[in-house]
Amino acid sequence: MDIKKICAAVCACVICLCAAGCSKDNKDSSSAVDSKAVVSAVDKTDSEKPADSKADESGSEDSQVVNEQGELITKTAAIFDGDYTLKTTCTESDGSKQEVVRAKKGGNIYLKVTSDIGTSGFISVDGVSYDYDNVTGVYHKSDVTELDGVIESIVKQDLPRTYGHINGDEAEKYDIEEYTYTGDTYITAIDLYFDKADGSLKKFTQTYSVEGADDTVSEYTVDELSEGADDSLFDVSQATGLVDFDSMSEDQRLGYCQGIFSKAGVTTDDLSSGGYQTDDLKTISYDGFVSLVYTYGFKSVSQ
Repeated sequence: MDIKKICAAVCACVICLCAAGCSKDNKDSSSAVDSKAVVSAVDKTDSEKPADSKADESGSEDSQVVNEQGELITKTAAIFDGDYTLKTTCTESDGSKQEVVRAKKGGNIYLKVTSDIGTSGFISVDGVSYDYDNVTGVYHKSDVTELDGVIESIVKQDLPRTYGHINGDEAEKYDIEEYTYTGDTYITAIDLYFDKADGSLKKFTQTYSVEGADDTVSEYTVDELSEGADDSLFDVSQATGLVDFDSMSEDQRLGYCQGIFSKAGVTTDDLSSGGYQTDDLKTISYDGFVSLVYTYGFKSVSQ
């Protein structure tokens, strides 16, 4: 998956770096399919992990990068080793918001993203996983069985701790740890804000930078981070009660897509902009279909 930004996904929240374009089966939506990029925002397999950084030969303090994991992120990451519940509110640069709930109990995983348009999610129980989207009314079986969030990904990839992006005013209110992921053509700075009294995570921001474009900033307010998870979350009927997108015949898929597009206000021009022709809807993937709806649909809601 090409990484673009953190929150527009779903998972998520978790950190929606979505697909960079709107070509066939690229994802650029707030759906649960993309939200898995949110929760693994710094995980990009086609880029090398940044090497340990050292001060330059001049010894300039400004250029120095300390590649170490802070105590606060290490403490927080340990929570995700067991059962947990994480609730966040994500605010994008354009002011749009999403509420994200991610939970784990044993080997079971739950993810739900709520936006102005509706809800979408991911659920994995006993090794069987599903993406589902209540806006389009469909689900499909997924081969994903685990999700890593931003915190876990930073620790696992041993991202370098950096100091060039921290806001001084915020540093008076919070203990801040900053980490930077460097891709082939972009940089993502991740700032984690911890309570000065007890070290608990209060919020984190992700600033995505690419040459020639304005920075994209996603801010996640941590509404809850606790050990344990409610059994009621892991009910697969919330996914499988929808229409199985992959089981449709080509004609059924075409008719279903056209019906949802009509409801959502996705036009033939939108379809073309996304890289599709009408006949392509007969074989469009779940990800491609949901992405088109979130990218081009419900314009009056998203504007």
